[in-house]
Amino acid sequence: MTEQQHIFKKIELLGDRVLRLAAVELCNEIIENRYKAPEIIDNLGSNRVLGLIARMKKLEAHKDDPEVKGRSRQLANAYQYSIGKLYYEDKVKAIATAKEDLAHFYENQDQYYVKKNDNDGDGD
Repeated sequence: MTEQQHIFKKIELLGDRVLRLAAVELCNEIIENRYKAPEIIDNLGSNRVLGLIARMKKLEAHKDDPEVKGRSRQLANAYQYSIGKLYYEDKVKAIATAKEDLAHFYENQDQYYVKKNDNDGDGD
């Protein structure tokens, strides 16, 4: 692994942890059934969900990502990296941004899961 890839993975891992923290905070605010919170936190932290958020934010796979399997995972890694990088600049803003992004996904899941044969994106 190159030095750039090592730095990428370090920042991406930090972003993953910030996103997990944001998911926990979000669940504490919106989930009344505490037994469902771990399931929701795991879902919000999944590569699939983070990859969908990355697509909505129009992110691309990062050039230093050593991951070669799966576009969704590469996009999730790029999103985690962007949150990790923001955390180094402004911790409070990074957590707030992650929480806002996860809340937007949670409240608008139908917009993220558009049918593949829906060319105009209106869900019809």
